[in-house]
Amino acid sequence: MTARGVLPPVDHDLHWDPELTAAAGFVVASLLEWPALPRTDALTRTLRAVADFYRTKFTQGVTGARAKTQTMERAITALEAGKPMRGKTAPALAAAYDAGLHLIGQPVTDWQEARARLQGSKELEELFKQVRMLRLLNATDTLALTLSRAWDGTPAYTDAASAVRRALANDQLTTPEQNTAAVSLMSMHRSKGKEFDGVVIVEGAFHSRLLDFEWDAERMQANHRLLRVTITRARHMVVFVRPEDALPLTPYRRHIGA
Repeated sequence: MTARGVLPPVDHDLHWDPELTAAAGFVVASLLEWPALPRTDALTRTLRAVADFYRTKFTQGVTGARAKTQTMERAITALEAGKPMRGKTAPALAAAYDAGLHLIGQPVTDWQEARARLQGSKELEELFKQVRMLRLLNATDTLALTLSRAWDGTPAYTDAASAVRRALANDQLTTPEQNTAAVSLMSMHRSKGKEFDGVVIVEGAFHSRLLDFEWDAERMQANHRLLRVTITRARHMVVFVRPEDALPLTPYRRHIGA
């Protein structure tokens, strides 16, 4: 601690999931097509993009993502059959479409307007947070140019999702070579296959819990496995930073007479 009780900044490398960030960007791009599409077509495209986002998470080892993908697919089936869509994500997107999306042909403003529609469920809020990481891909200018070309004066961006997909695939999904900092910041999933002298595992007080009483047995087991992977990334030392009400990581047994 310094005299004022504030720690100085620490130089570090940030490791995140560019594939997930790009997948979230495809969801926003699909929203930019809404004004020119019939309701069913517009929502189907967006729900498929959401399903692809969670399909990407599942391929990276997030077991709970599979159920979310299946929920999106069931919502698409119900939508195409004219039946009510269950859950919160699909109805929230339907409400956003029905409320209307007014675009003006300014890529940055319109992107932010579409991104703001990602609310109303935990899944959409996760997408909103993930898509904000696009700036780390250094693709902001590329996306703006791509979208400006997709705007032809109509109320929507023609084939925006495919255009954004091509732009990100052809441009800067890989980070340039740079000097490695002494500290790396990443999610537990991204730590797989890596090794460090020491590992600090930080648990959020309200989000990013390591374990939670409300989870089912499958998710608890999956997070225990993930935690084991993270701990074994350390060569010498592991430090936990956890809130006071955190769930014990191992079963608690009281020893009589201890």
